[in-house]
Amino acid sequence: MNISPTGIFKFGAYKAIPDDHIIEKQRYVLFGIYTFAGLLIYLIYGMEEYAQGLPSYNHFAIFTCVAVTLFMNYLMVQIHKYLELAYTISIIAGLILIHAFTYDVGGIRNPDLIYSGLIILYSYIVLGNHGGKITFFLSMANIIFFYVLTDFTTEGKFISFISDGDEINRRHLITAITSMVLLTALSMYLENAKNITIFRVKESRDILQVKNTELEELSLVASETENAIIITSNRGVITWVNDGFERLTGYTIDESIGRNMKEFLFGNLSDQQIATKLSYCDFETPSYHAEILLYRNDGTTVWVEQNVTRVYDDEEGTTKYIFIGTDVTERKHAEVQMEEYLRNLEGTNMELDKFAYVVSHDLKAPLRAIGNLTGWIEEDTGHLLPENVRTNFNLIKNRVIRMESLINGILEYSKASKKKNQYELFDSAKLINDCYDLLGKPENCEIEIQSGMPVIFADKIKFEQVFLNLISNAIKFNSKSSKHIKVSFRDESDHFRFTVSDNGPGIDPKFHDKIFVIFQTINTRDEFESSGVGLAIVKKVVEEEGGKIWLESVINEGSSFHFTWPKSTILETEAQINQEIEKKAS
Repeated sequence: MNISPTGIFKFGAYKAIPDDHIIEKQRYVLFGIYTFAGLLIYLIYGMEEYAQGLPSYNHFAIFTCVAVTLFMNYLMVQIHKYLELAYTISIIAGLILIHAFTYDVGGIRNPDLIYSGLIILYSYIVLGNHGGKITFFLSMANIIFFYVLTDFTTEGKFISFISDGDEINRRHLITAITSMVLLTALSMYLENAKNITIFRVKESRDILQVKNTELEELSLVASETENAIIITSNRGVITWVNDGFERLTGYTIDESIGRNMKEFLFGNLSDQQIATKLSYCDFETPSYHAEILLYRNDGTTVWVEQNVTRVYDDEEGTTKYIFIGTDVTERKHAEVQMEEYLRNLEGTNMELDKFAYVVSHDLKAPLRAIGNLTGWIEEDTGHLLPENVRTNFNLIKNRVIRMESLINGILEYSKASKKKNQYELFDSAKLINDCYDLLGKPENCEIEIQSGMPVIFADKIKFEQVFLNLISNAIKFNSKSSKHIKVSFRDESDHFRFTVSDNGPGIDPKFHDKIFVIFQTINTRDEFESSGVGLAIVKKVVEEEGGKIWLESVINEGSSFHFTWPKSTILETEAQINQEIEKKAS
């Protein structure tokens, strides 16, 4: 068994030092060596003194006290664990020992005085720069003290020979001071280098701890997320997958590491071009997005949205790719169903168009025949018909006209959303005036249009269709002798809000929703001849343009129809520029 020479000191206070405090453990071991070396020197000195038979009892007592102090200091530190205090006591004991030796063996000429340098070095190691400097000054004071003592006292114990004593003492002084300075400089250099090294090690350790913490958190997040995460090399070889990948594909981590995705994740139904790009990271941009069909371990398929990001690893000097996959199977199925619904809807709309055309064509012919027949009968026998029969004939003609109006309304309603948008720039005030002109400008009616109406860029035909119906209704359903219509607007950031108000009889709130339904009217057709299509067309046009329409009304005071019309700011600007260019060109 290999036992380290310093292993005997690795107990007691040594075990109380944390394992990651390597320097502190080394300091403690040095303290143990220093202590037992001092005790060994004491034993050797004592044996030498007794062998000579002339022990110096005063000095021997001092050496014994120092030895006991060193031994007790080592024992006590195992209990109180104040290491710096124990180190300081051992340094003081060492200085006392050197001082006593110097008295005993020749003052400044004693070569053992150089051992003060070893104590200085020991101080720097166990106490650092601050304690080392204090020990240095104490050692220098000790040297100067013995220089004075040996150079300026009479011949005796401290002077071993007479000739040229001053020169000898000066040489010893210079040698001792130079040695102390050099040893101190070396000690400071070693201590500073050690401190820098410790600082850098601690700094690196702290940075590493932070990175490890971040990596642990990222690893936890990556493992727990529902998304499937894959990390590959720049050649597409998988180096890491998370638990979400295993849940999504059914492949374990061991089954995936070291393989290329094309080997096991893609099949015949997968888009081969996208599969190649994903498998070999064959894209120039730093990120890539695609949707592809993956094959699971059990043979079933799943649609996955892949978001790929290229990452450069500074430490390894390599490029890696991070794949984040999201299960979008339900959305893809919904899209397929939506496409199928749209195809069915287009087919249904085409059939409805055909149906509307057939109905209008097949119904209009017999209606015209009925109208013509009733007219011919009136012409041939009108003077012979009783009054009640003549009334019935008039009812038949009115019903024929109403039926034809309903058929025309069906056609208009079906066509309302099929007219292609032909956007142009126009003055809304002028368009409203034109609508009023088309309706004949009734003598008992006046219209008020707010000043500053906007110039807008929109489908002029649809816009005109809305105002024709609203103004027509305001005239038609107003039984007052003096009719008043007001058209106003308000600019509301991303849209315009238009209002058509009248002073008519008003509409009961319970009918506010009914009036926008096709063929629904609130008056009997004998009171007002109406197809019930106009407001339904208005609602359809407004909503298809991205606006909304609603009614505010008070019985016997009038009604206000409000609707919004989205702005086309960019298109308006472009149209204005084009108009200016056309004007300049003309």
